[in-house]
Amino acid sequence: MDIIKRLNRVSIFEGLTEIQLAKIAEIATQESFKKGQYLFRQGEPAQWLYLIMRGRIKLVKHAPTGATTIIEIYSVGDELSSAALIEDGPYPASARALTDVIILKLSKSVFKKMLHEWPKVSFNVIRELGIKYQDVVDNLSSLAVYKVEGRLCRAISGLTRRYGVYGDCRGVILDISLTRQDLADITGTTLETTIRTLNKLRNAGLIKWEGKRFFIPDVKALENTVPH
Repeated sequence: MDIIKRLNRVSIFEGLTEIQLAKIAEIATQESFKKGQYLFRQGEPAQWLYLIMRGRIKLVKHAPTGATTIIEIYSVGDELSSAALIEDGPYPASARALTDVIILKLSKSVFKKMLHEWPKVSFNVIRELGIKYQDVVDNLSSLAVYKVEGRLCRAISGLTRRYGVYGDCRGVILDISLTRQDLADITGTTLETTIRTLNKLRNAGLIKWEGKRFFIPDVKALENTVPH
């Protein structure tokens, strides 16, 4: 794996020089995780900055009742834990591999030193935290405003915009290994309701699927199907 090339895709390292990227590659620790493994768990002391080099990860929030909510899906170029490291707190959620994953880790002390010495990284981190904050607000608004069908349409269309593959005659391909339970956790509803709603959307011609692979014939039409 060409680490320097992949570090160029990490959003918080945007604008760094080749020398700076080479320094990061030299001090970072590479680690692999199999599909289904946890990178870290909610409540554990935050000690590492995780950078995704390959694969996809879901960030999961566990409630005291035992219920889980998928906060976000992350992919190559994303970081997972900068906010917890800055706050010196625990990980606020658990990170679990959706696929086989390769990550780079930087220790908390190295990351904080980088924030002090490389202003570009500090600026990028602030920008990315702002984007994540807006995403959280939008997701909470969706849960409050939209019924299940609307939340599911918004979730699938949003994921398709980010991770969809174009070129198939059946529609844009969304293939990120999400189960029906994952979709229920994203939209804050039950598995049974999610399955029933997916069947309704399929009957309306808005989605198709084979196993965990979805096909979206018209992403804009799906986005517009958001009944309150």
